[in-house]
Amino acid sequence: MSRRLNACGFSVETIAAEYEADAALTEAGNDMADPYFLAALAAETEHRTLDWEASRTEGAGS
Repeated sequence: MSRRLNACGFSVETIAAEYEADAALTEAGNDMADPYFLAALAAETEHRTLDWEASRTEGAGS
C-alpha cells in the first residue's frame, strides 16, 4: 500500500491517530494506563511504523 507522506514524512492517517491519542489521554484524565488511551497509542504507533516503512521504500514526499 502506498502512503502519501508530507514533507516531514508523516501521513494524514498518522496525524489523525496522533490527535486521537491526545484526545484519549485527555479523556482518560492523563492516565497513561487507561485502556482507551493505550489502544489509541497503539494505533498511532502502527501508523508511524507504516510511515517509516513507506519513507524507506518510496522516499519521503512521494
